[in-house]
Amino acid sequence: MKTEKVVITSTHGRYLPVVGHIMAGFPTPAEEELQDLLSLDEYLIPRPKSSFMVRVSGDSMTEAGILPGDLVIVEKGRNPKTGDIVIAEMDGEWTMRYFRKEGKNIILDAANSRHAPSHPQIELRLAGIVTAVIRKYHQ
Repeated sequence: MKTEKVVITSTHGRYLPVVGHIMAGFPTPAEEELQDLLSLDEYLIPRPKSSFMVRVSGDSMTEAGILPGDLVIVEKGRNPKTGDIVIAEMDGEWTMRYFRKEGKNIILDAANSRHAPSHPQIELRLAGIVTAVIRKYHQ
């Protein structure tokens, strides 16, 4: 896994207003109404001491909505369940895939029909479970 330093600093005392919900389909009349205050740190990283970020490259998770250039937040120390997206070192190569357990076998599935399921031949080390995806549209 290539190392890139990305830091989310604590925003103690900085909260963004949540002003309601928006339909992602047909337009509806919208009124801006303060509903809550939200800290992105608290929302995206509830366990900062056991979390880290990784920048995505490759297309193996595109059908899960995770695209090259996205950042994923990963939490260490959790036991994955079938359907979780994990960061894993499989046979010396780092990857991000869906975790699936069948009996004693672990299978890592891509979210791209062009990629076959992966089966560790020698070793599988789980670095953590993906808990969030960050995508920035404008600089």
